[in-house]
Amino acid sequence: MKCWMKRLAEHYESLKRRYPAERLIVVFDIDDTILDLRHMILHVLSAFDARYETGYFRKLSVQDIGVSEFEVHLMMAKFGIPTRVQREVLEWFAKHSWSTPVIREGHRPFPGAMDVIRWLQLREKTFVGLNTGRLETMRPDTLQSLNRLGRPHGVVFHDHLLFMNPYGWAERIEESKVEGIAYFQSRGFRIAAFVDNEPANLQAVAAYDRTGEILLLHADTTFTTEKELIPEKAVSGNVYDISALVRAAAGRQAWGEAA
Repeated sequence: MKCWMKRLAEHYESLKRRYPAERLIVVFDIDDTILDLRHMILHVLSAFDARYETGYFRKLSVQDIGVSEFEVHLMMAKFGIPTRVQREVLEWFAKHSWSTPVIREGHRPFPGAMDVIRWLQLREKTFVGLNTGRLETMRPDTLQSLNRLGRPHGVVFHDHLLFMNPYGWAERIEESKVEGIAYFQSRGFRIAAFVDNEPANLQAVAAYDRTGEILLLHADTTFTTEKELIPEKAVSGNVYDISALVRAAAGRQAWGEAA
């Protein structure tokens, strides 16, 4: 597997040389791309145990969770939970998983993700945008949560660099993602890369980008659309290795100076 962070650094440096006066932006999805939603799932299920004084999820760890937030029902059988209680758990999960307390306190980033974002934000005329399937009503909670998580890393997320799904929950996601890309372009940014976990979203942006200039990065974490939809030119990875970024960027800069 190619090192996706190395590829990002190489592409970024190439665009910086080609368009030195322009503002570059790397656009990230949020859930299962920056944030590891397994922590949210564990948080909500553990809260069920605490509320009802049960122990169904006492031994559950983040590493045991291999489904998205839309597939939690697939986990229920292996815990030996009676059918009636399974319904209660799923109702609890649906009610609380995207509540304000959980969004603000129950989310955690993938290791290294904030360091990569900070590296980008420190570059001259370089920005990080967010293009999420979350609804507009979740904007305040989303920004507060992400900025709380980013603060120890020196990362700041700005309101005008957050594009949210203008349609219903889990509706027209691919269309919304393309509109998000167009939104950042309309604000004068040149998009260097788009990072998303869902193959269908990457495919939609690939079809939109007729120049082929946007580097497509597939966060190979948890996803629900078909893997076959990942565009051929996309690069997959799931480790946010800041050292790969630094080494690749330093190598490209040295090559450029020598030339």
